[in-house]
Amino acid sequence: MRYIHCAYGAWSFLVEEETGFVREVRYGSERLAVAIYSAVRAPDWGTYPVAISDLRWGEAWCSWASQAEGAPFRWKTEVEVGGDGFRISIDGTPSETFHTCRTGLCLLHPLSVCGTEVVVRHVDGSEERSAFPALVAPHQPFMEMAGLRYAAPSGVTVDIALEGEVFETEDQRNWSDASFKTYCHRLGDGKPYTLQAGQRVRQEVRIRCEGEPPLTAAAGEVEATMPALSVWLDTPTMDALLALREAEVSRVATDAPDVLSLAAEVGVAVDLRLPLDTLARLKPLAPPAVGSTLWLVSDRWRADAQGAFQRLRQEWQPLGWELGYGSSANFAELNRSRPPANAFRWLSAVASPQVHTFDAWSILQNAESFADIGATMRSFAGEAGLCLGPLSFESRFTGKDARADSPLAAAYLLLAIASIASGGFHRVIAGRASQVLKEGSPVGALLRDWLRVSPQTVRYAVEGDLRVVQFIGARGNRVYVVNPSPQEVEGIPPFAFREEA
Repeated sequence: MRYIHCAYGAWSFLVEEETGFVREVRYGSERLAVAIYSAVRAPDWGTYPVAISDLRWGEAWCSWASQAEGAPFRWKTEVEVGGDGFRISIDGTPSETFHTCRTGLCLLHPLSVCGTEVVVRHVDGSEERSAFPALVAPHQPFMEMAGLRYAAPSGVTVDIALEGEVFETEDQRNWSDASFKTYCHRLGDGKPYTLQAGQRVRQEVRIRCEGEPPLTAAAGEVEATMPALSVWLDTPTMDALLALREAEVSRVATDAPDVLSLAAEVGVAVDLRLPLDTLARLKPLAPPAVGSTLWLVSDRWRADAQGAFQRLRQEWQPLGWELGYGSSANFAELNRSRPPANAFRWLSAVASPQVHTFDAWSILQNAESFADIGATMRSFAGEAGLCLGPLSFESRFTGKDARADSPLAAAYLLLAIASIASGGFHRVIAGRASQVLKEGSPVGALLRDWLRVSPQTVRYAVEGDLRVVQFIGARGNRVYVVNPSPQEVEGIPPFAFREEA
């Protein structure tokens, strides 16, 4: 991926040549936007690919034309920085009438603004005092927006003006993204909506700052207890289980009840994740080992889930199972439909870095979200233990991804583990058995290191553009340096990592 760098005074931004994504809008070292981009969403919320043409730029500006592939919408984008700050605008017209769930600008705010007080300007001219949520907000924190104003962590006052549509803000940590997204068009207006042939779509976002631009970025270090590892059993055979036991895997996760008898022979604990319909058909089974957890997987805490829970307590728990509850796809479902505190021994959140964005830069940035997800789960979990997982590099939006066993996936897992530990999670379901057992697997090598060291603590530090993750264990330490940026840093290629001697 190639980037165009534009700057004027303290202002700067990057543009991805292939996609038209505007990234890293900064005032000095203050990060004002993770990204700003135009999206054309289909009636089923799929995102149309975009073809870029007529790309032009100067020192402080960039412009290009975009055509949605699969939708009759073409538009021009202009981005610039100058004495008045940052501005991005789009101007387009459908060649035919079409239906869309969203067409226009989206702005991703960094998590550095969590807990920051903000004045929201509404489309009716009124103002409201609010704050960027510290804990993950189940629903949109800001609605009917025409702009917002807040003091950034550096003390700089930031003013964002939104024109051409009604905007709302959602908390993307619900989908394990490390951002808040301000997007065009009300979700409550009904979806999809119609853009008529010839109807002009013009939107603009302007960002201004008051105060001296900060010159240095924040740095820091955190240390947390390492979560216990459960590996997803994608090779449910006796040979695989014996090999995993030899590799010191003591816990596996599965959605196949037939695995229990094999696991019992080998003596490994199991995280058995079952949806409501499977549980309804299944007779109670004994756990294969002490500490095994039976997970009720449901996206809504409603009458059928409550009935299943009562059955688990009466029929499964007396056999020795610990009971857990979690959603099937994202933290959003658990956050929006929470079970009663202390009803379960465990709560889990499923996660993937590829729900909204799929490029390497965004994937590594999204690892930052888990500390806040853990804090939010703790706020309603009571005394329940917290589990993150299954944590999957792939998602239902990607299907099979060749990068799922690559240095990028291993770098993501490293950063995610540090964030998961910081979130107070006691257990993580991560990696696949086939990766642990495969020589030459980057993810497997990392998991095997984890198992060999048996780390009790993980330490995470921000050092300029690099991130340092250290496993501190009873049988040694491991230190990894991750480069989450698009350029080589200290000999580490973009979006990669190295293990320090």
